[in-house]
Amino acid sequence: MFDVKSVTISKCVHLLVCCLFLYSCNPGRVRKESDSKLNMNSVSSEAFLEGIDSISMDDSLLFPQTPDKYPSQILMRIAYVTSYNTDTKNPNWVSWHLTREHLQGNYSRKGVPYQAADGEVLGVGYVGTEHQNGSFFVDVQANVPHVDGDDWREHPNNVNHGHICPAGDNKWCKQAMNQSFLLTNVCPQHPELNNGVWKSIEKKCRTWAKRYGDIYIIAGPIFKDNHRTFGVHEVGVPDYFFKVVLCLSGEPKTIAFLCPNDICDYSMESYVVSVDSVELVTGFDFFNVLPDSLESIIESESNITLW
Repeated sequence: MFDVKSVTISKCVHLLVCCLFLYSCNPGRVRKESDSKLNMNSVSSEAFLEGIDSISMDDSLLFPQTPDKYPSQILMRIAYVTSYNTDTKNPNWVSWHLTREHLQGNYSRKGVPYQAADGEVLGVGYVGTEHQNGSFFVDVQANVPHVDGDDWREHPNNVNHGHICPAGDNKWCKQAMNQSFLLTNVCPQHPELNNGVWKSIEKKCRTWAKRYGDIYIIAGPIFKDNHRTFGVHEVGVPDYFFKVVLCLSGEPKTIAFLCPNDICDYSMESYVVSVDSVELVTGFDFFNVLPDSLESIIESESNITLW
């Protein structure tokens, strides 16, 4: 547990307005249905499955039920799963099981790309100059149209490559670190968010993984109907980002965050919402094997422990 200052009424109102605004801008929203089915259009090839033992296809905690209105190509990675959307050229969501052991490695993002003895980049398939933009790799397994380096070479000044499954969660394995730089794990993110509140949330998740042994995380973008785009392939610029977290150590607990893709003036705690509220906005059904009551909890001034 860490110390948290009380959230002011104005911040709570700000967050409520954001939630209501997003809800009203999503006329195609879908409430979760008990008979929803996993939309799994594609699973990545054997070249990407080396070391995949850390992820189980039967692990329903990593696969939120996704409405059919979202184009979804499921791509399995060593450390995470991504649902790629060919309309927005962003992931719908990325999920991963973050363990204490995954935080103990020495592989740094400064070493990317990590290569095998034969010079091949580990874990990301073929890499040529046309498939790389700085440290980031075009995902050759993503359905077309997909985002590529040309899109990002002319990206707006007010967006960064925003990791969804962060590099800092993948220090345990060369392949995992490389794969965190695939563009199907990246969204255009405002620099102030990327280096501010979002980074604070990532660090807090690592603190929880160390404290409790492991946590489950699902994160991704949220788009309004009139969202901005850039590049030849019209890569969508998200309007908001969400992150939901589940801990099964001791008494099960959840927490969620909803952040505008902009300058976030408040502390990380001000962007806490319930998992239910993120489900209402996105239409995804997270952790559907768990009781719904667990997802309705929201940290408040009367219960501000944040684990």
